[in-house]
Amino acid sequence: MQGIAGEKQVARILNMLDPNEYILMNDLYLPKEDGKTTQIDHVLIGPQGIYVIETKNYKGWITGSEHKQTWTQTNYKRKDKFYNPIWQNSGHIKALQAAIGDSLYDVPVHSIIVFGRQAELKFTQTFKNATVINSPQLLSHIKSVESLNTYTLPYFKRQKLNHILSRYIPKDRKAQKRQSKLHVENLKNDKSTRDHKISKNICPRCGSHLVIRKGKNGKFKGCSSFPKCRFTA
Repeated sequence: MQGIAGEKQVARILNMLDPNEYILMNDLYLPKEDGKTTQIDHVLIGPQGIYVIETKNYKGWITGSEHKQTWTQTNYKRKDKFYNPIWQNSGHIKALQAAIGDSLYDVPVHSIIVFGRQAELKFTQTFKNATVINSPQLLSHIKSVESLNTYTLPYFKRQKLNHILSRYIPKDRKAQKRQSKLHVENLKNDKSTRDHKISKNICPRCGSHLVIRKGKNGKFKGCSSFPKCRFTA
């Protein structure tokens, strides 16, 4: 429920944009190459291209880097790991570009990771492939892209994108619940397969052998194909 609340908050913010210029779509389920689906929180189509927005409604300190598989949420003395949302959104973008097809391949895609107000972003490095911000900064960031970008996506192309992507939004609440349940089941199966491969010292990302490495926080399993594959467990 916490994640849904965060998505609704971001949707309310995005709805403040001019509807004559921007088209907002929430909760899309796009097909992946393996026949399963990937769920995108928000897709915003505007004059500067497409914004693919992943919402994270976490509290506390958020730390991590662009090339690290997991990030950390620190809330008082408790630390929890979660999958790198930049990598997660990269998968979303790949599925979206496949759905759009070659006719609109040149449309710019902007990756945005949005945390709620109660998250303190404690990053020590800048990000090259995504923007990571708190929700109050979202509109100003979009406006900054608008002011700095010389590219303009024509209105008819925005409508064409809307027509293509709308088919991936469940038509009613019943269909949405059914699709969400199937998506969650697929995620659980993926995690089970991933954990099994790790137990056999097989990298679930590239299939290479996992080896024991030493880091500043102790020993961990890492892919033997590093730096080509940066998987860690």
